Amino acid sequence: MSGFKDLLAAKTNLPKEILPSSYQVLGNILLLKLSNPEALRQKKKIGFAILKLFPYIKTICLQHGVKGEFRKPKIEIIAGLKQTETVHKELDCVFKLDAAKIMWSKGNHFERQRLLKLVKPNEIVVDMFAGIGYWSIILAKHTKAKRIIAIEKNPESFNFLIENICLNKLLNVMAIENDCRNFSYDKKPNRIIMGYFPDTIKFLPAALKLSKKGTKIHFHELTNDLEKLKTALEGFKKFRVENIREVKEYSPSKRHYVFDLKVL
Repeated sequence: MSGFKDLLAAKTNLPKEILPSSYQVLGNILLLKLSNPEALRQKKKIGFAILKLFPYIKTICLQHGVKGEFRKPKIEIIAGLKQTETVHKELDCVFKLDAAKIMWSKGNHFERQRLLKLVKPNEIVVDMFAGIGYWSIILAKHTKAKRIIAIEKNPESFNFLIENICLNKLLNVMAIENDCRNFSYDKKPNRIIMGYFPDTIKFLPAALKLSKKGTKIHFHELTNDLEKLKTALEGFKKFRVENIREVKEYSPSKRHYVFDLKVL
């Protein structure tokens, strides 16, 4: 069975070694990265070839990284419709988003599945960086959590979050447009999700302020030195590190980890 790179080489008559071996699909939008100079010169040819390979795809976008506090994607449309808004489906949930404004990490898919198994009935869960509902929507739909409190600071993400709550017909999600450091709640949560990076550690005091004894915190961070990060976390002395899992490779020098913390 031919892989993506083989199919693309056959369609474009370009050397296989300069072509991408992977891509990401969000709804009817396909995103890919090109690093080879010759591939970049042939980007439109590659884009139109992908449209022919995958008729259900309507727009091909080239990824150029992310920027700013809200990690806004830098993308370039190289083929297809000049449209970046779409509806993406994952784990039987639907997510409306704009691929030119909102980042979606396919590498977090397994972590979302793992979290589904950890959330217990009647839990109160705080999602400190809710985005468009990456974690909150899936947990609200597939667990028996009593309430999911989804906090998001970015107005564009927050608007999609509200829309996605409605699209998925959820009644147990409370969306808050605010900086998570300014949020307070009368009932201490059983679980907190800190799915943002880099520099997540500066938000830990806010998470601890929200917490009670036994609260579980899922702390995400990028690092090129796992032991140094672990030592920095242990310096807080207010929680125990129960588990560390590598989520994905973020770059040649950095890895994305999630730490499962239990407040003491």
